[in-house]
Amino acid sequence: MRAADAFTIDDLGVSSMTLMEMAGREAARMAARLLGDKPSRVLICAGKGNNGGDGLVAGRWLLEMGFPVRILLTTAPSEMSADCAANLAVLTRMEEAGLTTGLTISYVDDWAVEDLPGMQTDLIIDALFGTGLESALRVPFDALVRAMNRHEAPILALDLPSGLSASTGHAFDPCVSAAATLTMGALKSGLLLQDGPDLSGEVEIADIGIPAGILRRETSSSGSGFLSTDAWVASQLRPRTRHDHKYSTGPTLVAGGSMAFPGAPMLAARAAARAGSGYVVVIGPETMPASVQDLGETIPVGVWTSDADAESSIAELIDALDTRWTKARALLVGPGMGRESDTKARMWALLDRFSGPVVLDADALFAIKDERERVADASNGNWILTPHEGELSRLEAAPEQRHSRIERVREVARMWNCVVLAKGQPSITAAPDGRVIVNGSGHPAAATAGSGDVLAGIITGLLAQGLEPFAAAAAGIHIGGTAAGQFVQKGAAQSLVATDILDALPNVLRQLS
Repeated sequence: MRAADAFTIDDLGVSSMTLMEMAGREAARMAARLLGDKPSRVLICAGKGNNGGDGLVAGRWLLEMGFPVRILLTTAPSEMSADCAANLAVLTRMEEAGLTTGLTISYVDDWAVEDLPGMQTDLIIDALFGTGLESALRVPFDALVRAMNRHEAPILALDLPSGLSASTGHAFDPCVSAAATLTMGALKSGLLLQDGPDLSGEVEIADIGIPAGILRRETSSSGSGFLSTDAWVASQLRPRTRHDHKYSTGPTLVAGGSMAFPGAPMLAARAAARAGSGYVVVIGPETMPASVQDLGETIPVGVWTSDADAESSIAELIDALDTRWTKARALLVGPGMGRESDTKARMWALLDRFSGPVVLDADALFAIKDERERVADASNGNWILTPHEGELSRLEAAPEQRHSRIERVREVARMWNCVVLAKGQPSITAAPDGRVIVNGSGHPAAATAGSGDVLAGIITGLLAQGLEPFAAAAAGIHIGGTAAGQFVQKGAAQSLVATDILDALPNVLRQLS
């Protein structure tokens, strides 16, 4: 955002005062909407930088709308940024001309932090720091933020709550707890990551005049990316035609299962089928099929023999599969596969013989954790890794050196030469070429046993229909998250189980198609 802002001002010639005017006006509009029609008072806590300037402009517009406004300045005018000081001068001249009925400006030496909780107001606007903070608040701002949080009035944060890291979402102590946030130009990563969603409240984006093309260009910079939307996912989905058949929309192969986890691959297979793969086959150890046949309904099962070595048993299985192997368009390896001594060998026996896109999930991620170079060479950028947070840490070269979670995932994707879907709140998908998409759907209710198997199946089903790996991973998690979100609209979040996501898929895909 700093780069986009600078280019707009320095290269395009748009005045910084113009951007601040638009930001402040949009802030006033959001504040008025939050306050509603009842007579209300507004308290603005203004810092010395451009975030404070946004707050001063918002105060001027709120006065024009008829709201009484009190502005608490936290620094002397001589210490303000040029644009902030200029907007304070506008308010001062208006006050001197009698044009600001209802305005009170309290300069830094005229008020005390301990008085704030008792000040009468219906809304507090946090215009202290915005994106300009990457360390804990110093005195007296720490006490000021605590006082703001103690006040009964809701807080509207401008750009992001003061005390929240714009890049990582880490909340320093203290941090403003906002009821709503108006962020300028585009979402900041910190609003989506770590503590950001819990402290930002309702988030809206203000168009302040930075061209969209500049914002798109800057998404490749460190810590930046895109946010998935329903419209984007809909544009990725492949519509069925009257010429389609089960081989043109699949097949999908799901390899996994064990005596301990016989149902995992079948969950994934059912999800691949629900996602649109026309023909799905489960392959696993010979000890598994009797346990899962009844779960699979129309999903066939192929087996490898456990008493033979990995190479020969997989070769025999592939011969038995015949066209179901040769026509397969995507392979998922890992659900319920276990961590026995021969798991890695059988996994590689499959991978070495399959030339299409691959998803590695669950136990497969454990099996490859020490084989980064081999994976990077074999994947050709067409494999997808789906780690949760613990698995992501095992894939990193030096976890402690990665500051932003977005940058962490991007670096793992580059090092492993794979698309990486890091599951979490939010989930993040990164490609080896640096592209990043943060998932715009989802609900914590999806953190339940088996949901990862369903997600892996959805992604593999999309791969089998021709989506490129990066799009399949990002669209898959968006679809799965949307399904979980729809469930909690009607049922208790703690009641969600993996099959509920499966059951919701037809309706979600209908809405997105």
